[in-house]
Amino acid sequence: MQAQTKQTRLVDPILAELDQEAEATRRLLQIVPEDKLSWQPHPKAMTLGQLALHIAITQGGVAQGTLDDTADAPDFIHPEAQTRDEIVAAFDDGLKKAKEIVSATSDERALAEWKIVDGEKVLLAMPRIAFWRTVMLNHVYHHRGQLSTYLRQLDIPLPSVYGPTADTDGMV
Repeated sequence: MQAQTKQTRLVDPILAELDQEAEATRRLLQIVPEDKLSWQPHPKAMTLGQLALHIAITQGGVAQGTLDDTADAPDFIHPEAQTRDEIVAAFDDGLKKAKEIVSATSDERALAEWKIVDGEKVLLAMPRIAFWRTVMLNHVYHHRGQLSTYLRQLDIPLPSVYGPTADTDGMV
């Protein structure tokens, strides 16, 4: 008897990456100091609490926003977290939502055009899976790097993301 081969879907690498990167993101979110949530490195920058919560909610929000074929232009309001527990819980909820939505998406729907609109004006159009790659994944990594920089400026010892840090075993 031959073993059945599982058919790989286009969304499978996205799901694998969500799982792979989640622990590194969670490690950073778990060390955000609650007494510094209103701190910001520059007046034009998000506060630490805004940045951490933005990272926490992005993946679930992006996935939710792609359920329909179009989404209205976002307003980019960044609420500030009140506690570290709020941040970590929002991340866990958002990750779960993202994985559920992506997992339930067929290859055909993943490749279908998805748009952000402002009334009748199309601001962005691309395959749904490309938007996931760009914003649900890459955008979060960009902000995760910012969070590492914020934490370093606050002299918070950094955990490993992709390898040792100066704080984990003396290596830069």
